[in-house]
This record gives sequence, C-alpha cells and structure tokens, in this order.
Amino acid sequence: RQLPSFVRTTAFRLTLLSAALFALSSFLILAFVYAASAGAALRRTDAVINDELAAVERRFAESGIQGVNRYILQRTVGGSDVLYLLINPNGRLLSGNLNGMPEAPVSDEGWLDFVYGRSPVDGEDAARDSRRARARAVPIGDGYTVFVGIDIENENRLIGRMLRAILAASALVIALGIFSGVVVSRRFSRRLDAVNMVARTVMRGDLTRRAPRNGSGDELDELSANFNSMLDRLEELMHRMRNVGDSIAHDLRSPLTRMRNRMEDALRAEGDRASRQAALEQAMNDSDELLGVFNAILSISRIEAGERRDSFRVFDPGPLVTDMGELYEPVCEDSGHDFGVQAESGLVIRGDPNLVSQAMANMLDNAVKYTPSGGAVQLRLRRCSDGRAEISVTDTGPGIPEADRLRVTQRFVRLEESRNQPGSGLGLSLVKAIADIHRAELLLDDGPGSHDGHGSGLRIALIFPFAEKTA
Repeated sequence: RQLPSFVRTTAFRLTLLSAALFALSSFLILAFVYAASAGAALRRTDAVINDELAAVERRFAESGIQGVNRYILQRTVGGSDVLYLLINPNGRLLSGNLNGMPEAPVSDEGWLDFVYGRSPVDGEDAARDSRRARARAVPIGDGYTVFVGIDIENENRLIGRMLRAILAASALVIALGIFSGVVVSRRFSRRLDAVNMVARTVMRGDLTRRAPRNGSGDELDELSANFNSMLDRLEELMHRMRNVGDSIAHDLRSPLTRMRNRMEDALRAEGDRASRQAALEQAMNDSDELLGVFNAILSISRIEAGERRDSFRVFDPGPLVTDMGELYEPVCEDSGHDFGVQAESGLVIRGDPNLVSQAMANMLDNAVKYTPSGGAVQLRLRRCSDGRAEISVTDTGPGIPEADRLRVTQRFVRLEESRNQPGSGLGLSLVKAIADIHRAELLLDDGPGSHDGHGSGLRIALIFPFAEKTA
C-alpha cells in the first residue's frame, strides 16, 4: 500500500515480467555465444600446441635430442609467440624462453594453465607483465621433457570483455524494461484513474460526466466508449423513470379522481340503489382500466428484462399475419375502415409468436384508433431486398410528425392531439420493447397520404433479422 499506485497496476507487472523474460532470453543467447567463442578459442589454442609438439617430435625423429634443442633455440631466438622448455632427465633447463617449469597443476593429458611473467616491451604498461598461458608437457627421448605453450592473455581479455558486455546488456535490458514498465503503467494508471473518477462521480449522482477518450482506438479507448455508452443508457433510463413518474401522476390522476368521486357519490345516503349500482360498475371499469395500464407496464418491464427469450423459436409468420387479419377485419368493418391483408409466403423469423402477435395487435389498435372513419388500414408481410422479413401496418390517419416519432415509443408519451383519445400511451412502447427483444428494427414512416413528413398517413414496420429455416 505504501508503493506508488502505478507499481500495483497489472500493466506494470506484465511489462516487468516481459522485460525479465526478454532479459533472460537475451542472457541465455549471449551466454551461448560466449561459451561457443571461449570453446573455439580454447580448441584453436590446443590445436596450435599440438601442431608444435608434432613438429618437435618430427625433429627428434630426424636429429635426436640435439636437433630438438637446436629447433627450440631457433624458435625462441626468432621471437616466436610460442613458449618452449626442454628439460633433461635431471630436471635441468636446457633451452626455452621460460625461466622454469610453471608451478601449476597438470591434467592427466599433460595440459596446464598458468601465469608467467614477461618483461614489458616499449609502450606497454609494466604492471601488466603477468600473463596467462596454456601449455602441454610431453616426454621425449630417454627421460627428456618438452614443454610447449601459447600465450592466451589477449584471448582471455577479449572473452572477458565479451562477458562484461553480456552482463551489461542484460542489466540494460532489465533497466529499460523497468523504465518502460514505469512509463506504460503510469500512462495506463492515469487513464484508468480518469475512468474511476468518472465512476465515483456518477455514484454520487452526477450522470452528466463522461470518461475521456484519446481517439487511439486501443482497448482503454474502447473501454471508455463502452463506459460512456452505458452512462448514456443509464441517463436515458433515469430520465425515462422521471418521465414515467410524471406521466403516471398526470395520466392516472383523472381516472383515480373519477373513481373516488363515484364511490363517494355511492356512499351518500340520498343516493338510490340504481345510482349506487351504476357508480360501482363505473368504478370497476375505471379500476380495470388502471389494472390494464399496470399490466402493460409489467409486460414491458418483463420483455425488456428478456424473460421471454427462452421461448424463442424459428417459425413462419404468414399464418400469424393471416389470423390477425381475420381477427381485425370485422373490427375495421364496424369502425368504417377499409382493411386489407397481404402475406408473402416462405418467410421465417426467430422469436416468440405470442409477442409478435401482441405487437401486431398494438400496431393495428393504434391504426384503427387514430384513423378517421372512411380511411384505410393495411396489414402486410413481405420480404425486404436483403432477405429479411417485414411486418407493417399502414393507415391513412393524421400520422406522426417526424420530430415526434422517436418520442412516441417511450412510455406514457401521448401527443397533444391524441389526449382526447382513450389510452395510456403504452401501445407503441410495448411494440418497441418487443422489437428490441427480437433485435428487430422498428420504423415509423410516412403513410400513403403524407408528403415530406406532413399530411396524413403512418406506416409502422417491424423488420426482423434474417433467420435460417430449421429442418
């Protein structure tokens, strides 16, 4: 808890882990290069020593021990980089460019690594006269020993610099990884802090705040976009809830007041039995109207919650449209409307047939209610150009202005010109909820008598997503 906030972020830990893995892999690769280089240098040194020993043995085979002595003297006087010693059976040094046999452990094959002193040449630091070498001692002749070595100081220094470079590179990778982790996590933490700040502000009741976006399109920018969309939806729902409360108070006040007045009249002593009976019957009608409103609200809430999604299936809506047409044909005849049905065959949709029937019934009720006598209402099922199924109801009524078409699908929204009509403003809200649960598109267009959004006529259409036929 005492560490900075960005250190505790997942971004910092993942960046640090990635840097550690990269540093480890780099170290292993460079270590392999180091081991291969050191092994190659060692094999090259051993090959030079073995070649020189083979040359000494050939000289011994040609001229004996005296020939070997002359060969070593020639090589050392000529300034060879090879180290030589020729020791007789008594241990006395006969020739060579070393002061004596080095005091170093000898392996079973005669190899030894040692440090020897060499006088510095011009321009060389006197303090660096101790040098490393590798040699091999082999017996030759009757008790003689020949010692051949190679100065490996330069190779050791090169390999040492390589090792230090490997360690420095690994440390640099880790340092850069930590630095990049700090930079990335601080940037990541700042952007998350901004989102968390907006979330805390929203929890305190301010629904107008939105998470900032930088337009990069990365996952945090997408998170902010989704978060803002969620807040937009939440603000819309809260606004709807406030409007619903106002609408309920406004639209239900009148029937409740009428119900109370009638019941009050029925309780008066001077009222006769018949008037009391009529008042109670009217109060029951008012209560049925109120129950219908609340049942519609409950149905919309359940549909929006997705409770009916389990009953979805793929079906042909043609018979459903035909049955609905037969049901509403006499209704339209009684109200003086021309009614027509067109149902194209071979279409399928996925959904709940009962909900689709309820949506069509609400659309037809709306058309019959607002279309004057002598007008026309048509129910139609057709195939769209993209293959989707469309169910529409078209009327020749007054229509809905284009500016109000989105608003009328909200709960309890009724336009002023329809206030004198019976209803609660929930019909199209229920259709909208059914469209949403079916992922269908709800369109409110001009009717056949409308021109540029004015005049008469309204077309309400439900366009369902494409569904495959089932066997």
